[in-house]
Amino acid sequence: MSRDLVELETGYGPSYELTRRVGLYALNCGYLVDSRGSFYRHQQDLIWRLVEQAPLGPESVVLDVGCGIGGPLTWIFERFNPRMAIGVEYCGASVRMAEELWVGRRPRPHFVQADAHCLPIATASIEVILNCESALHYRDKHAFLNECRRVLKPGGRLCLGDITCRHPRFWDLLTRRARRPIHLWTAEQYRTALAACGFELLNHEDATRPVAASLHLGLAEVSAIRLEPEAKMRRRLLFLRVLQVLLRQRALTYDLFSARAG
Repeated sequence: MSRDLVELETGYGPSYELTRRVGLYALNCGYLVDSRGSFYRHQQDLIWRLVEQAPLGPESVVLDVGCGIGGPLTWIFERFNPRMAIGVEYCGASVRMAEELWVGRRPRPHFVQADAHCLPIATASIEVILNCESALHYRDKHAFLNECRRVLKPGGRLCLGDITCRHPRFWDLLTRRARRPIHLWTAEQYRTALAACGFELLNHEDATRPVAASLHLGLAEVSAIRLEPEAKMRRRLLFLRVLQVLLRQRALTYDLFSARAG
């Protein structure tokens, strides 16, 4: 087992427990459309924002790379009824949790444990790829983007949302000292790499403000629930609070990209 996998499994364990206790089904930061909505709704709204221009429908084959515990892929499956929905996730614990929620149900999405740098998917077989808050863990984003280009059909859509920054070397050093497998890019690095890997950029949104606002309200919602979190969960909550402050101050940023395979 790689060091990155051990660190991811260890780091996300408290997050999974937190989602269970507060009734969530995803780990993303959300996107604030209406402040009267719940954090669960904001998390869904981030996914709808990402895929709003994607060709999703009954004939689509959709792939969620870094699907986590399966929430966003489930929402897409239930809303758009695609012909096939596949979730790829590096952490085995996440795959098991996603599978548990679909035991005995048909039709259903399929979840596979695999590495985003080497997707176990046939060439030119996918219409839409979703990647939300996962690419920040990838050591070689060019390899990941090349894999996305390989498995997408010509004209297929990549919908990518990720935490970004202005000074990647600083954040790389900081997270390395914290022993976290986090590798941030600037928005411009993403734009350049997408073009180099054979994508046409259709839309790019700096979503820092609505994402930070969503995370702020989400943390307030969680804090209002009477929990007695364990030490690891308290550390995870502290991490999320720090993240929302960094986003609100734009020390970190959040970008959404929609790109078409050439």
